[in-house]
Amino acid sequence: MMSSVPAADKKSKLLVYTIEECPVCGQKLSKEGKVLSCEKKHSYDIASQGYVNLILANQKRTKDPGDSKAMVESRTHFLGQGYYDRLSDHVNEMILKVMKGSSDRRGGFNVVDVGCGEGYYTERLQRFLEKSDVESRFQCFGVDVSKSAIQKAAKRDPKIQFCVGNSYQLPYLNASVNVIVSIFSPFDSNELMRVLRPEGKIIVVRPGPNHLRELAALLYDKVELQGNPSNLSANLNRQPIDTSELSYPMHLKTQQDIASLVGMTPYFWSLGEEKRAILAEKQELAVTADFRASVFQK
Repeated sequence: MMSSVPAADKKSKLLVYTIEECPVCGQKLSKEGKVLSCEKKHSYDIASQGYVNLILANQKRTKDPGDSKAMVESRTHFLGQGYYDRLSDHVNEMILKVMKGSSDRRGGFNVVDVGCGEGYYTERLQRFLEKSDVESRFQCFGVDVSKSAIQKAAKRDPKIQFCVGNSYQLPYLNASVNVIVSIFSPFDSNELMRVLRPEGKIIVVRPGPNHLRELAALLYDKVELQGNPSNLSANLNRQPIDTSELSYPMHLKTQQDIASLVGMTPYFWSLGEEKRAILAEKQELAVTADFRASVFQK
């Protein structure tokens, strides 16, 4: 069972507790000062930035998994220009709708951003919920395998509990989470179901078939639509209970914005010198943002 110790500032609707589990033995972690520890005395220091590292060496495929510092910086710059604010707002409204419709609010409402990266979406969700009319107390969590990303994320808002962790072995207790959000991030469906409460929801966002098609046309001789990325029924073994689409034009205003967008996409890894030169000449670029969001019930 998780503890539920309310914060002193009731206006923030914030609960200060942990739902993290020990990656060694699976027991509940409790916070004492700057340390998370379990009853078996496994302990994990909370870094000065405010995050905790809950990934074991045998859970890593490489020495430094996940996004590199360069990719994190590209994403931080691009998202900081507001190009995906509309997507963030859309997802936040979806989460608020789920919160208002939930009858399971015991001890608070927990939202976990799986593959949270440098925390852009998580931070905007925290601000949104603080200003909303939702009556539930809540706690936002963010987890990502990239230490560089989590170090950046943890500086955004100390009220959000960020940790370095493996999305295929989530560092959260069984049946402890109300809503899981996955925005462009991979996951293991069994792990999501394990940590979700009985009425829990999963919100999955993926690129739509026309996402960044203009950028792709610059880089490839033949551009094929991406099919139906919102159809995740096979992955989660269930049909979505709600779906939505969001598409809008974006005008990238600077060469740095273009470079940062490319730096945070899979295109970056397949660029040759010729294509890099083409992009370097672009000082602005009109592209399409196209997203699909699906809500799944446990």
